Amino acid sequence: MSMSKWFDACGEVLARIRDTQAEAVRQAATLIAEAAKAGGGLHIYDTGHCSREPIHRAGGLLMLSPFRFSLNVETRAAPRRRELVARRQEDFRQSAEEATVDLAVKRSALAPGDVLLVNSVSGKTATVVQVALSAHQLGLSVVAITNVAYSKSVPSEHSSGKHLFEAADVVIDNCGVVGDAIVEMEGLDTKVAPTSGVTFCYIIWALTCEAVDQMLARGLKPHIYQSINRPGGEEFNARAEVEYEKTGV
Repeated sequence: MSMSKWFDACGEVLARIRDTQAEAVRQAATLIAEAAKAGGGLHIYDTGHCSREPIHRAGGLLMLSPFRFSLNVETRAAPRRRELVARRQEDFRQSAEEATVDLAVKRSALAPGDVLLVNSVSGKTATVVQVALSAHQLGLSVVAITNVAYSKSVPSEHSSGKHLFEAADVVIDNCGVVGDAIVEMEGLDTKVAPTSGVTFCYIIWALTCEAVDQMLARGLKPHIYQSINRPGGEEFNARAEVEYEKTGV
């Protein structure tokens, strides 16, 4: 019975995406196709549950690359200084985090005219909002994949007060519920089974199909990965990588 609840609830969310987000997907695909025509790149920033889903996948675009960064600090506070250090870290946490993200974007291979996909369910963290703002300031088009209802229900952690959906050029709503999990079960005080993983996959591959269609309409032939498990798949991908370096698509 609970399995049926999931199937039904998840199916309703996917139907909402198809009914309400098709135009946003088309707009995002247009940005990608126009960027490709002008020699631009396509990047994705996602630290969440599906960060690897569209990268190097059979049927996926070679032009899509991940944007990742990290700042690792190795240190240990003296026992009698820990409270002082904790207060200082909290005082500087937000401003330092946003400055670090801005530096990462500026030091990256992101370039004006590129497209950056940013996936975040709540879209509230300082990091994800700053990625979008800094990329936009650099001259990229930013496409957000997020849960707008969820975002509106929680305060932003960014100094501007903005959420991801307020910092993007195009917003694709994953149409999930506040809190993400969707199945209520008797005996539990919280819901089970989030939809954001399924909806991200549904959206990213719809966007890929539409972007490829629009690139073909513009006379571009994008390179697509084949499965390495089919005969000749690895060789096909190796040739595609070489050709991609020449064409950029």
